[in-house]
Amino acid sequence: MITSTLMMPVVVLTTLATVISVGLGFLPRPSLSAALWATAFAIAMVGAYVWLAQEHTAPEQLRALGSGLVITPMPLIWAGLRAYRGLDRQHLAVAFLFGLLAPVTLLLSTFADVYGVALRVVFTATSVFAALIIVELVRLGPRLRDEALPLLGVSFGFIVFAVIVDVNGVMVMTGAIRAAEGSDSLELVRTLNQVGMAAYIVCALITTLLLTICGDDAAVTPRDAFERTARNRLERAQAADDDGWSLIDIRLDDPDDIRTATSTAAFHAVTERFARDVDSVLPADADIDRVTPTRFVALVPRSQGGVRELLTQLLERVSTMKHHQSVPVRLTASIGWAPVSAIGYDFATLVTHADAAARHAYSAGGDRWERRRGDAATRGSAPAVERRRDVIEGRSL
Repeated sequence: MITSTLMMPVVVLTTLATVISVGLGFLPRPSLSAALWATAFAIAMVGAYVWLAQEHTAPEQLRALGSGLVITPMPLIWAGLRAYRGLDRQHLAVAFLFGLLAPVTLLLSTFADVYGVALRVVFTATSVFAALIIVELVRLGPRLRDEALPLLGVSFGFIVFAVIVDVNGVMVMTGAIRAAEGSDSLELVRTLNQVGMAAYIVCALITTLLLTICGDDAAVTPRDAFERTARNRLERAQAADDDGWSLIDIRLDDPDDIRTATSTAAFHAVTERFARDVDSVLPADADIDRVTPTRFVALVPRSQGGVRELLTQLLERVSTMKHHQSVPVRLTASIGWAPVSAIGYDFATLVTHADAAARHAYSAGGDRWERRRGDAATRGSAPAVERRRDVIEGRSL
C-alpha cells in the first residue's frame, strides 16, 4: 500500500509533464530538442502507468518493466540538451538503445532472480547520463544559469542516489543489513526511487520548458518578419538606385561576464536599458530586430554621414553611467556597419558583413564600430576601423 500511495504522484506528475511539454513546448515551438524532451516525458509516463498496474495485477515483471521505462528517458534529456546547443551529434542511437536495453534487462532479470543486481547496475549506468546532463547544462553558459539550475541540482541528487543504491546493495550482499520481516531488500530503493523520480520530473520539466520558451533563441521580433521587410525595402531601394541604406549589427560587450557577476534581475535591467538606448537613438523609420537580449540588427535609411552620427550617439548613450544603475560598471557596445553603397543590396550578404564587422570591433577592444568598405568586402580583408570620434581624437590609430 505504501508503494502504491507513493506511485500515484509519479503517475500524475509524468502525465502533466507530458501534456505541458507537448502543449506549451513542442507544439508552439517545434524543434528537435523540444521533441526529444516531450518524448522523454511520454516514456516516463508510460512507465509510471505500467508500474502502477503492477500494484493491481501483481506480476513482478510489470514493476520491473515500469521501473526501467521511468528512469531510462534521461539519455533523451541529455540528447535534447545537445540538440538545443546546436551540436551536430546528439547521439540519438545511444539514447534510444539505452532506453530499450534498460527496461528489457530489468524485465529479463526477474526470471533469473537477479533483479536486485540488475536494478543497481541500471541505476549506476543512468547516473552516467545524469553526469553528462550536468556537463551540457554548464556549457549552456551563464546567461541561461537560472533556467539550468533546477535540472542541474536534481541531476547531482540523482548521482548521490545512485551511490546510495550501490552502497545499499553491497551491504545487503555482505549481510550488513537485513530486510525486515514481510518486506524485501529493495523496499528502500523503490521508495527512494519513487520520491526521487517525482522530484526529477518536476525539475526536468521546469528547465526544459524554460529553455524552450525563454532561451536566447526566443527573439522578441520574429526573424522571418524582419527579413521579409528588410528584403522588400532593399529591393525597392535597388530599383530606385537608392544607396542610402545600411545594415548595422549592435552588440553589448561582454554579456557573459556581466551575467556571471550579477543577479538575474540586474542582468534583465541591463538588457532592458540596452534595448531602450537602441530604440531611442535609431530613427523611427529604421527596421529593428532584437536577435537576443544583448544583440540587435537594424536596417537604417540614412546617408553614411547620418549613420556615423547615429552610431556615435548610440555608443555614447550606452557607455554613459546612469543614476541607480543596476550594474556599477561602464557598459559598452560593439557595432558592425555594412552600407549598401559598399556591399550591395543582398540582405544575406549585408548580414554576413555586418556580423563580421561587429565581431572584429569586439576583438579590437569593443566600444567602437567598424564599417565594411567596398574594397575590404570584395577582397575579403579586415573591415575598416571607425571608432567613436572622442576615441579618435584622444588616441592615435
